[in-house]
Amino acid sequence: MIFNDDLVKALKDGGFIKQKQKDYYSIRIRVVAGNITAEQMRKVSELAEKYGRGYVTFTVRLGIEIPWVHYTKLQEVKEEVERIGLAMAGCGPRVRPIVACKGTVCPYGLIDTQGLAKKLDDEFFPTPGFPHKFKMGISGCPNNCTKPQFNDIGFQGQVEPELNEDLCTGCGLCADVCEAKAISIKDGLAVRDDDKCIYCGSCIRVCPMDAWKKKRSGVAVFVGGKFGKKYNFGYHIADLVDVEKIPNIIEKTMNFYKSNGISKERLYDTINRVGLENFKKEVLENEDEK
Repeated sequence: MIFNDDLVKALKDGGFIKQKQKDYYSIRIRVVAGNITAEQMRKVSELAEKYGRGYVTFTVRLGIEIPWVHYTKLQEVKEEVERIGLAMAGCGPRVRPIVACKGTVCPYGLIDTQGLAKKLDDEFFPTPGFPHKFKMGISGCPNNCTKPQFNDIGFQGQVEPELNEDLCTGCGLCADVCEAKAISIKDGLAVRDDDKCIYCGSCIRVCPMDAWKKKRSGVAVFVGGKFGKKYNFGYHIADLVDVEKIPNIIEKTMNFYKSNGISKERLYDTINRVGLENFKKEVLENEDEK
């Protein structure tokens, strides 16, 4: 079988990644938000032993790869992957698997990251037709474990705290844990500096009197981030956006990218060429952002 560049590209788009070793491929399996059942994991292990060399690797986007699969076995592996309820994770100019942290169960998590990732995966993966790849990342809090700022569009969980002065004893514990130095104790009460607050919720979590409460929660929105040889930190365009608004913001961003992007141009470059303010006007207009 002759493997020309077009065929190799088509295979890569379908989740078969050519290795530098002749005739061998890595099989990339999509795992939504990094969640896979114990039974599926056992089956993947069996596939690695049957078709590969008995091991798997994990990708930065929380997928699984089985390396060392001979090209004559690619279709067989694909069929077996699908039989266990999983699917291939392709490359190319389309929506890539969505990265999300464990904010749903993490003590620091401020939003249901796993549920959100599943919802967005159902709605948008693997939408094609972009000038280049389109990546999304979700972090449950400002710790940013999944680095949403380095995705084409990223979301970071946030919570705005509010103090019940009648319950505050001025103990200072909230001020001690506030890494942003946004809280101080004045006249026996905790005082929050709105300009310094990063909406991490640490004050709410540690207050022994439950004086700090959630006023509202949402997400920070970042656009235009990317890894690679020319990496960029995404633009921070909004704070405390309602989680329910996320799909609409993604859809508007995708439409902007498809309408304005040039072939092989990442979203960051499209925004810079067209103008950040023009992008914000098109995407955030009529949305609730801070």
